[in-house]
Amino acid sequence: MSTSDDLFGQTYQQLLSKAAGGNENFQLVYPYIDWWWPTAPTGQIDARALGLVNTIPQWSAIGQFQPGSSALFNSYGQVLQHVNPTIPSDQQQAVTNAHNSLIAAQNQYQNDQTARNQAWVVAGSNLPPGVPPLDWITWNNDSGWTKTLQADSNAIAKAQEVYAQAVGQQSPALTAAIKAATLPSSIFPVTQGFTSVNQGDGTLVPAPAFSIGTTGQDWVALLSQGGGNQVTVDISQSASSYDYSKSWAGGNASYDRWFWSVNVGGSWSQWNVDESDQSVQATISFTTTQVLVTAGQWYNGGYLKSLAGQNNFFAPWTSTGGTSPIFGQGGLLPLQVVGLIAAYQPSFSVTMSQNSFSQAVQQFNASAGVRIGPFKFGGSGGHETNTVTKSASGTSFTGKSTATYPFIIGVLVAQPGLS
Repeated sequence: MSTSDDLFGQTYQQLLSKAAGGNENFQLVYPYIDWWWPTAPTGQIDARALGLVNTIPQWSAIGQFQPGSSALFNSYGQVLQHVNPTIPSDQQQAVTNAHNSLIAAQNQYQNDQTARNQAWVVAGSNLPPGVPPLDWITWNNDSGWTKTLQADSNAIAKAQEVYAQAVGQQSPALTAAIKAATLPSSIFPVTQGFTSVNQGDGTLVPAPAFSIGTTGQDWVALLSQGGGNQVTVDISQSASSYDYSKSWAGGNASYDRWFWSVNVGGSWSQWNVDESDQSVQATISFTTTQVLVTAGQWYNGGYLKSLAGQNNFFAPWTSTGGTSPIFGQGGLLPLQVVGLIAAYQPSFSVTMSQNSFSQAVQQFNASAGVRIGPFKFGGSGGHETNTVTKSASGTSFTGKSTATYPFIIGVLVAQPGLS
């Protein structure tokens, strides 16, 4: 195991204990997510907020939230379409036809979603030098994908209505679940379990509702009045790592960046910290909070638990295990976000031997930002306005983020159907 592995493991273990309150279903988000989106008007949800809480997290103790990842709402609808209802033989053909149409509509959405994600990667990789990264929401709207996928969602909703009618009273629980999770055709009249979202051009369209305990802006406003949970994380290159096999993800942890890095000339590179120096220690302090996330009434967790117990799905789908599981690791609906762990204006102190300090100080002084594991200090512009006040003296480096917005450093997850 590398030094970076050890340090990430220590960071995860301390954040689990101190920021997540010992909640074993904690996932460290790396890189972190800026919590800067504005408060949406009454009756709406901000597109960025929806994109976060509607995303299915990776099955990993340390995970990334990628634009275009699988959505909870869509995967929930797919679970319902894989339930095998008991239908009289004289009604079976009508149900089969309706089911096939629903599957076709879902497949069209998935095909377009895949094409959209591929186009996003190409667009991001072809940016000229010096051009800032693309904004996911803006690019989706400008490239036409928002409207394409909205049309696909409307087609799924219509197919769901037909399928629910075909199933009828033969499977009342399934019929009710499908109806509750069918996207409305319009934002008016307001449908229970749904809200509206701005597509980016001022157009409001129906969207699944989520309850999010607070906004980043409201939380920071409260902090200005004092309070907040103060947390300090202490890590050392001489300490042992966390055993990821003890985590809910069973040993899975994913990260692809250096633990120590600096931003020089607008790009991040490895900070030359001597990994063999056992005296290297870092202390990171910040204010944190937990934010509850709850899916709207379109989501029926109790019904999912009953489905998991009955295991009555169209082949080759099974509740868990096998090649096509519905729930659990590798499943169609493995996880959902039920909480956010936010942090605000972290500060750091890094100490090391004199030789290591001499080796690392030049990069530090020339940098516009420093990254220590999942924590970023400076190196950002635009909406982030994350600069850093930093100094180097003797054998220590210190600094503090000046960002006026908080960030999401972790999430709490649940396993639909199983937890």
